[in-house]
Amino acid sequence: MRLTIISLIALTFFSSCVEKETTDSEMYIGTYRIMDQMVPYPYIIQQKKDSVFLYDNKGNAVDKIINNSIKKNKEIKFKEKHLKILNKKENEFLAFDLLDTINFRTFKNGKPSPKNSAKFEKITLKNKLDFQKVKKGIINSIWKYDVVEDENNNPNNDLDIEEVLYFKNDSLNIITNYYYQDLKIISEYETKTYNIFEIDNIYFLSLQKESNNPQPIYQIIGYDLNKIELKDYSSRDSKTISFYKASIGVEDFEKLAKSTSSYSNCFDGFQAEYYHNDVNYKKGNEYIIKYVNENIPNNEINSGYLIVHFNINCFGKVGDFGLIQMNRDFKATSFSKELVNHVLKKVSKLEDFPPSNSQSEWLEYKDVHGFLMFKLDNGNIIDLCP
Repeated sequence: MRLTIISLIALTFFSSCVEKETTDSEMYIGTYRIMDQMVPYPYIIQQKKDSVFLYDNKGNAVDKIINNSIKKNKEIKFKEKHLKILNKKENEFLAFDLLDTINFRTFKNGKPSPKNSAKFEKITLKNKLDFQKVKKGIINSIWKYDVVEDENNNPNNDLDIEEVLYFKNDSLNIITNYYYQDLKIISEYETKTYNIFEIDNIYFLSLQKESNNPQPIYQIIGYDLNKIELKDYSSRDSKTISFYKASIGVEDFEKLAKSTSSYSNCFDGFQAEYYHNDVNYKKGNEYIIKYVNENIPNNEINSGYLIVHFNINCFGKVGDFGLIQMNRDFKATSFSKELVNHVLKKVSKLEDFPPSNSQSEWLEYKDVHGFLMFKLDNGNIIDLCP
């Protein structure tokens, strides 16, 4: 009996020690900075006993300081980042980099602005995975992602967006397909680099472009031969997304990539609105109406509005499409496949938008969100805004 009691006490003591050990380490992933722009902030902070570690978007430990807690109004002084904690909740905090006066703008009185701070979210889901198996399985494979849209996407009610991703050894090649009622209308192609890394048995996939064009870090939370599950922290509410093994082979993918027009935002984190910059089409609206009406399908009898959303990048190219359709009472409607296919393909080929670049110190951007609102009468375009 005495032995049983001693064993139970020892087991309880051991369990509490194990629990304490696992909670001694807390990891926070950088989500975005500037609350109304949501620019990716790809850093990871780890609180481990009496130290705080800073990791970059490739999983490298770039700094470490002696600090036993992350608390509101406290400063975490890394060599190149002095992060002041402005707000601390159980699973997230806001941090303001006092050394980065370009990306972290203060109030006029010089005090840190919570709106312009960076949000870090606590990593709470920790699944055991075989890192080498995950890495080997992802690389040199092609995956399909049915895009789960959020604040980072252009307004869109009526297009289904699919990404086909080919993880080469040294790059990530992406074909984005836009579908309307199961008909593929437009495709775009772009290339990024990526890293798959591990910190204390937590696994991450990070994307990279130029150093001044930050990309998000995803947490890998599940993997098998046919599916990758990721935690996406890049929007206001984090979400789980899934990549599925694609049926297309490498040779067919590369043929498609060569025949697909390239498009990439010059700065993925934030696009200004059309009214921030003069991005009106150089040849004017009358030209667009005439151009789109040419050879327009004659099987459409409905009237209403067809609104095509897109970005104009710093080279004047258009991409990142969205579609909203309304009747004359501004209620949701659907036009024919033939009409939508015709209009979107015509818009995607417009090449005389002016390149966009910020002219304001208070609002930096390289791309602009624009739209064309076509007014239709019995299937013919009779007006265009803006």
